[in-house]
Formats: sequence, structure tokens, C-alpha cells
Amino acid sequence: MRSLSIDKISEFEKNFLKDKNNIVAMNAATFNGIYKVTTDVNALKDEPFNFNVDIKNGTVTDQKQSGRCWLFASLNILRNVVMKKYNLENFELSQSYMMFVDKLEKSNYYLEAVIEKAHEPIDDRTMQYLMENMLSDGGQWDMFVNLVKKYGVVPKYAYPETKTSSATYQLNKYLSKVLAKYTVLLRKAIEDGKLKDDVMAIKEEALDGIYRVLTATLGELPEKFDLVLHDKDDKLIEEKDLTPHTFFDKYIGVEIDDFISIINAPTKDKPYGKTYTIKYLGNVIEGKPVKHLNLPVEELKKACVKQLQDGYPVWFGCDVGKDMVKTEDAALLDTKASRADLLFNVDLEMSKEDSLDYGYSCMTHAMTFTGVNIKDGKPTRFKIENSWGEKFGYKGHFVMSSDWFDKYVYQIVINKKYLDEKFVKEYEQEAIVLEPWDPMGSLA
Repeated sequence: MRSLSIDKISEFEKNFLKDKNNIVAMNAATFNGIYKVTTDVNALKDEPFNFNVDIKNGTVTDQKQSGRCWLFASLNILRNVVMKKYNLENFELSQSYMMFVDKLEKSNYYLEAVIEKAHEPIDDRTMQYLMENMLSDGGQWDMFVNLVKKYGVVPKYAYPETKTSSATYQLNKYLSKVLAKYTVLLRKAIEDGKLKDDVMAIKEEALDGIYRVLTATLGELPEKFDLVLHDKDDKLIEEKDLTPHTFFDKYIGVEIDDFISIINAPTKDKPYGKTYTIKYLGNVIEGKPVKHLNLPVEELKKACVKQLQDGYPVWFGCDVGKDMVKTEDAALLDTKASRADLLFNVDLEMSKEDSLDYGYSCMTHAMTFTGVNIKDGKPTRFKIENSWGEKFGYKGHFVMSSDWFDKYVYQIVINKKYLDEKFVKEYEQEAIVLEPWDPMGSLA
């Protein structure tokens, strides 16, 4: 290995100081920070917050200090159905309810994986991955579908937010401690040759502990609740003794299995037209596995536009932290909005393929498309409903440029009726299994 010489550093410095623009850039960035100095002043006016396809979806929600974006985005899709069906100005479904059952199911999923891998050494890569990622707030669309089918949904007032659901760090810390302790106990019991019933008893004891922690911090799950709403014309909508399942069936009633995950991963290991799943990624063991169909990015855009033009929002996953510009009353995702390359005079361009393969980018956040601007038959920008509250961006909304979609949108969820029949058939293929650490296994 070759060391970095002091002479070489001196050469770098001389080259830097030769160009007066570098000195101006240095002074600007040191006093104002990188973010302000790299923001392109023309970006916001070039991509304004107006759209010729615009879906109204109520008041923007707020996940606060939690990683529940995938649940918020998913429930924002379903609430749109309720609002249209019953002429409502606003409506919100309980994200806390879904979080409770998700964490309980994820705990069971993890413990079953621990039992399955009990004979592997503790430093086995998969075992290390499982222990490092035993429980998080994140998830995937297919995991949401599993929760809805098993547990139904409830209005937010029937299971409201708590201090803990809005700031999940402490909850996750103690849930993970329970799981860590029982990882030790389960592996030891299996190593000692305990009977299967004894091992299952240890697992059930762990789940009982998880349930206690969740109930103590989020509240007792509702078995029944009453629905009382007023529509835009002040007409009363009322029904007694609904369960989470009867509420979903009657007031939402969508065929949730008709919505499928389409990804864009332009990497050599994932040919287009194939489906993929990820080892040890899931929550409800008896539920459907996470499954993605990989297609070119233009096909994702076409499907998005079709669904939006028909009046339905679109769930999507992206790398939200890249090339973001935000002001007091605006938020923009645009590859031309943040020009760090000009500030540093360094070529920062990377292909989407390289960004995935080399770990620079992956899906980090889920949101909802609720609009699009179409010019000459093509989308120029998208309207995004986020879940960071109304104080961020355009009262909680973003604008996304078409170029940013190409580069940093990795997943959309589309009703099959908006896809070409050949893509629906391709989705029905048996999925290729990816390793747990594959970038397409990242959680929103």
C-alpha cells in the first residue's frame, strides 16, 4: 500500500489556491454551510407546485420521531378510498394500531429465524445480520398487506397516537433487549438438546414479554369500536360495534392483493422481467412473502401516471435524502437543485446501477404520489404527500422532478389493472431469492 505524502498534500493545496473561484467557494461554504451554498436559485421556479393531475387526500400526517413512513404511506392510500366513498373532507387511519401488530409479528418472525439458525455459529453472516436488524420501525408494502389481512384496520381515534408511538427509540431499545435475551436462551436450549415443546415454550415466553411492552406503551388493542363521522354536507355516518375487519371490509373494501410491487434496479444481477424476494424479510410468517417485479424506470412512470389519472394515489419508495432542497415553505427533489459539484469542482455523477452496487444509495423512505404534471404526453414533475407534518415543504408536500424519479425512485405499488398484461404475468413467476443484505431488501 502506498502512503499519502506531505508533498502530495502540498500539491493539492497549490492547485486549489490557483483558482480564485475555489477561494470564493471556500469562504461561502465555511460561513453559510454546504446546503445553502449549493442550492440552485432557479430550481424552485423551474419546478413549481402546480399539477394538471391533482388528487386531494386530506390533511398531511406526521410520523414524528419514528420510522413508520411505510405505514403512513400505506394508510394514506387506504384513507383516500374512505374519503371518496363517503364524501369526507379528511380522515385518518391508526398508524399506532398497525405498528403494534407489526412489531409483535416481526418479533415472532425473528424468533423463528433464530430457531432455524440455532446450529449456525454466532458469527455466521446471516445470524449477524439478523441480530443487527432484529427489530425496526421500517417495512415493505407486502408486509402491510399481511397486517391488513390478519388484523384489519381502525380509525385513528379508535387507537390514537401515544408518546411512545410518536418517538419510538426507547420502545425499540427495550423490545430489542427482550429479543436479545431470548436469542441467547433459545440457542442454548437447542444446543442442550431440549425438546421442541420446551423450545416453543421459551419462544412464547418471549412473545408474552413483547406483548407486555407494547401494551404498556401503546395501549390495549381495540376489539370493537363505534364509527361516527360527518361528511362534507354534514350528513351523519354512524355504525356501532365494528371490528377492525368489518370496518375494512365495509368502509374500505379494496382487493388489497391486486396491488403489487414494481422496482427499478438496473443492476446486472437483476434482469428486468424477473421477480425477486429477500431471505428473512417479512413479518407475518403465514402471510405472503415480499415480492418485487423489476422493470425499466419508464414502465414505473407509465404505471404511476395511469393510476394517478384515474384518481388513485401511488405508494412509492425512494432515497429521500439525495438532492433535496427545502425552504420555509417549499421542498423539492431534483437532480439539478443541489449543485455540490460546482461548489467543490468535483464530478459527483454516479449511475443508478453503481449507486446500488456500491452502497451509495438505496430505498430509505416511503411516501405517496398524489399528483403529476403532464406535458406533451410525458410527466415533468410529481406531487408528493409526505408524512413529516404540515410545517415541512408545501404544507407537507414535495415536488419531485422527472429526472429525480429516474435516479432515486426504487419502488412503486400499483394496482394490476394499470399494468400491461405481460407485466402481470411476469409478476406471477416464481421469485428469485436474494440475500438479506441485498439493497432491494432495504426497509422504508
